[in-house]
Amino acid sequence: MRMATLAAAPGRNSKIRSPSSRGTLALAVLAAALMASLSSPAKAVERRSQAVAQHTGVAAEGFKLQRKDFRFGGYTAWLKRGGEWHIEGSVRHRGLLCGTYEVGMRFGIGKPDCTDVKWVSGDSYVTSQYQCNDAEMPHAGTNIDAALADQFDAITCAERVVRCSGNCK
Repeated sequence: MRMATLAAAPGRNSKIRSPSSRGTLALAVLAAALMASLSSPAKAVERRSQAVAQHTGVAAEGFKLQRKDFRFGGYTAWLKRGGEWHIEGSVRHRGLLCGTYEVGMRFGIGKPDCTDVKWVSGDSYVTSQYQCNDAEMPHAGTNIDAALADQFDAITCAERVVRCSGNCK
């Protein structure tokens, strides 16, 4: 008999949900699931561009070339004899949702037009920027790879690598 009283008159600890609040909750869950299915999943995207070493072919007796320059469209880069290298240029993020962009390089030995390249270094990234809303941002970074110093004279090619994670287009 006491159970019938509790069912008829709920106590302080019981919760009653109206049909409309359950419907609102169900719509909110459905909307969240729909938004998650429409957004692109996080993925990594890479763009690569190769460039030939640009330097004067003039060799003065007793002097060694100290720096090699590379150009990748709007990017400039250089490699110094001691293995220090630098790259700079802008990256544009397409779209509204955000992505993290990294810029890096690798170096190789190949024919003068950068064909048949044997890469002597792996990809090394020197920048990382979080970008949104169709933003274009400058990226610039420097690194030292002592292993490149021993191969400086033979290096003829470089490859710029732009990597993006998040919402990348």
